[in-house]
Amino acid sequence: MNTLQKFSVSNIVKKLSFATAGAACLTLGGVSASHAASIIDTNPSWNGSSFIFPFGEPNTATYGQTFTVTGSENILESFSFKVQTTSATPSKFAAYVAGWDGSKATSILYQSSLQTNSNNSAFNDFTFNTGGLALTSAQQYVAFISASNFFDGQPDRSVLGFINSDVYSGGQFVFLNNGSNFSALTQTNWSRSEQFSRSSDVFGDLAFKATFAAPTPVPVPGAVFGVIVAGGALVARQRKNAKAKQTVA
Repeated sequence: MNTLQKFSVSNIVKKLSFATAGAACLTLGGVSASHAASIIDTNPSWNGSSFIFPFGEPNTATYGQTFTVTGSENILESFSFKVQTTSATPSKFAAYVAGWDGSKATSILYQSSLQTNSNNSAFNDFTFNTGGLALTSAQQYVAFISASNFFDGQPDRSVLGFINSDVYSGGQFVFLNNGSNFSALTQTNWSRSEQFSRSSDVFGDLAFKATFAAPTPVPVPGAVFGVIVAGGALVARQRKNAKAKQTVA
């Protein structure tokens, strides 16, 4: 009887261990959300050649595109612009994401490393990976490139891919002639595309793409802990019952 009793308890423990581990795996697996993507992309409306200029030193130092975060997919993973440098001097700039109050940038939320673009006969696609920037749904932001922090006394000039029509209703092209004064971006109202268009009703957009994803829920430790505690209690009861049977025998 004793051998049988020990064997039964051992099996119970093993089975429970596997069941507990399986339950823990199921609990962890249940919180892994699908990383669905949402994309803002004006590039299909761009003809591949139209542009806005001049961007760089000492001309307009900042070009950007405002956009609106929609739905639950509020993690900005990447964004991109089309840039072509037309001067002999390479263009130097960095990319940024900031809050937008309707007239100017607010706090800077993302900054890339220094980017350099040499003279070329074609547009280069500059894509910036944010590492997963959490934004707020229903809020507007601005993604932009700026040369302000990289003025070195050598003029350079670039053009950006541009669509001279309102193809994206959630934002528009904006710019600021702020020279080397980077702080002006959050202190001075920016200019908008309709302010220099032939028609005051025409809003333009940059050739721009932004990719978003839904946040991934964090596993709740308590859920797994509860399974383990419950499993431990059951093992204790089974052992107690087995000892009682051995005593009676």
